[in-house]
Amino acid sequence: MNVLSINQLSMDLPTASGPRRVIHEVTLDVGEGEAVGLVGESGAGKSMTARAVIRLVPRGARTQGDITFNGTSVLSMGSATLRAYRRRDVAMIFQDPRAAINPVRRIGDFLVESLIDRGDSEASALMVVTEILESVGITDVTRRLRQYPHELSGGLLQRVMIAAALAIEPKLLLADEPTTALDVTTQSDVMVNLDTQRRVRGLAMIFVTHDLELASAVCDRIAVMYAGFLVEDSPAEGLHRQALHPYTAALLASRPSVNARERRLVAIPGRPLSAFEVEEGCAFASRCPFAQERCRVERPLLRTVGRGRVACHRTEELQGQLDANKMREDARG
Repeated sequence: MNVLSINQLSMDLPTASGPRRVIHEVTLDVGEGEAVGLVGESGAGKSMTARAVIRLVPRGARTQGDITFNGTSVLSMGSATLRAYRRRDVAMIFQDPRAAINPVRRIGDFLVESLIDRGDSEASALMVVTEILESVGITDVTRRLRQYPHELSGGLLQRVMIAAALAIEPKLLLADEPTTALDVTTQSDVMVNLDTQRRVRGLAMIFVTHDLELASAVCDRIAVMYAGFLVEDSPAEGLHRQALHPYTAALLASRPSVNARERRLVAIPGRPLSAFEVEEGCAFASRCPFAQERCRVERPLLRTVGRGRVACHRTEELQGQLDANKMREDARG
């Protein structure tokens, strides 16, 4: 059963020169207890798609299509229903915890606030957040609850954000690049913790990240976005062996190999397009080594191929060529 269904979601943002499209007809489902990684370069529309799920979009944004949570339309919710949805059903972990927590309030006040708002007593709320902080790896909880955000490291503060999200016992977790501001070792600890808590609690999750390798390690499925389009949606298992879209294969090939000495990193040619720059044809055509004339004039539709979905005209005939190792060797000459 799907907890979340995004159906043909498009979004336009207001600018001085008129509305600009940042999301193009994205369709994506997330099942109960399933983790879906939303991957792509900066400007692909990943974070905006995740924010649309909780309706935290810029003022003046215009959306088309629909988002349903357990069969209820999120985009049609009134203010009271939307507040209840945010307090009870869905929680979001932002990439910069210092920007998400009020700097003049103690950690304990920040954590218990949402629980008291939903009707818990202060004593009960304190007991809940103490247990959750311990479960996400924070020690000396009594002292931490009295501290202010500036007194905690980035890793500890992101664990506090995870605890705040888990405290309301949501059914869906939105993690928007939660490890961006952390060093590599702390990133690993936070992601292991987040993945463990998600599995133990049976939460559905959308995990937004630039890191395809990390998404593959913690997610059941990978949804790849480019220039506001969803170009591939495949099981994480086997993605490295057989990508369906040239862009996914290019992302995999651009990562350095741990098994070989790299003389030069492989880069995707050209520059990433913004969603509003896309005209006719495939958005990736100008950077794709396999593009043909049809790709430049006819926009590919998302369709089912094997166990995944892909928006590419040539997927079947390119099978065997969309191998990251082969593309890496070809790029080296």
